[in-house]
Amino acid sequence: MSLPASRQRQAVCPCGSRRSLAACCLPWEEAFQRLFSRLVAFAATPRIRRQEAQAAAVFWDTQRPLQPGDGRGAGESLRFLEWFLLDRVSRRGKGPLLAEFADAAIGLSPREEDLLLALLLSPVRAYEVTDTLGSRGILIKDLLTGAERTLGPLGIAEPPIRSDVVICRLVALGRLLRAVASVLVLPGTGREELSAYLRTTYRVSRPARHLSLEDFLDSSTHLYHHFFLRRGRDLGGLAQETLRRAAFALGQVSYRGTEGSRIRAGLDRQSELVRETGTGGEVHYARIDSRWAITRATVLVRSGEVQVRADTREDLAEARRFLEECLQGLIQPSAERADETAAPSHDEVKRLGSGPPGADFFTRVLARWPDTLSGLLDDRTPREAVKSQAGRQQVLALLLGLERDFARLKRLGRAWADVNPLREQLGLLPALHGSERRTR
Repeated sequence: MSLPASRQRQAVCPCGSRRSLAACCLPWEEAFQRLFSRLVAFAATPRIRRQEAQAAAVFWDTQRPLQPGDGRGAGESLRFLEWFLLDRVSRRGKGPLLAEFADAAIGLSPREEDLLLALLLSPVRAYEVTDTLGSRGILIKDLLTGAERTLGPLGIAEPPIRSDVVICRLVALGRLLRAVASVLVLPGTGREELSAYLRTTYRVSRPARHLSLEDFLDSSTHLYHHFFLRRGRDLGGLAQETLRRAAFALGQVSYRGTEGSRIRAGLDRQSELVRETGTGGEVHYARIDSRWAITRATVLVRSGEVQVRADTREDLAEARRFLEECLQGLIQPSAERADETAAPSHDEVKRLGSGPPGADFFTRVLARWPDTLSGLLDDRTPREAVKSQAGRQQVLALLLGLERDFARLKRLGRAWADVNPLREQLGLLPALHGSERRTR
């Protein structure tokens, strides 16, 4: 986008709600990037790093040892990180590393938990671009099922063109669909070759007869990347990352400054800052990323003090440099400069439940699901939506989608959940006839 960051935030949201991006789907994008920064930090913990080399050999289809700086590690490639945490399962019934993260994670916002649920439920699929919608994104068709969906513009650095094939996992950010951490883009001329490669591998692997091609691919998503490494790049394919690689590390820096009016005037002139609130002696600003239009740091100005906070060390360092340049001569670093304590390391947190990884998280999230606001229900909760006939149909559709997603996880031997208790809570179970009641 060519508009200033503050103008981007006030532009109409591409989801069609007619509200500004900042008041609609952008907070979901900020939660998504915050969640992935947590995952980058999780992948850097010693216990997870010990599993990295063996996984990298499968993903990159090589026996060459994993070396720092070669671009193949989880901290250097979001393509590998996404597969490593979300798709790789060491043995049946154990579940992906993301499920272990979900069970142990603390301090997540409701939006982050909802996005984490979507990550656990969403499969990687290959889609054909059937139309381009300008600022609203692109229309895509699932190559396996034929279902069409609209992929929003958030996270897409280079929009694909019609007939291109995009390989990615999709999650809902409010009303918008977004590709997760990475996207493989192949020209349309490679579509038939990709399909032939996947189906040949399916036959050669001789999966059990009841195993569908979709389920086979859900447990073998590295095949998409193998095709890209062996053939896709030669066809002109591209590998894109949709967000930054930055590890979650809450931090805060304080400055002394006595000339409050001059400090506020200096900050008000900065195009990278958006003034959010100003009550009493406190004024809050958000430092906006010029590329993604999301908040990277916050600045608090109050009597005699200026505080800068950020979720990553990179963002905190950039915000410090920015603030010290634009307020040169007006602020001085405080003697005390300490980082806030982040969430406990997942190596130190034990799972409370005895079920497969992810079961505790599903139980926790589904328990609050009936009373969670949803953009797909016009910012109502399911419990509020079922009071109208149209709302009941919308909630039933959401429950059916959850049921299908959990059924897929069950077929893959991973943790899953039963959604019938949700139907019962919301009064959506079908009424039984008299004979059926007597039988039961």
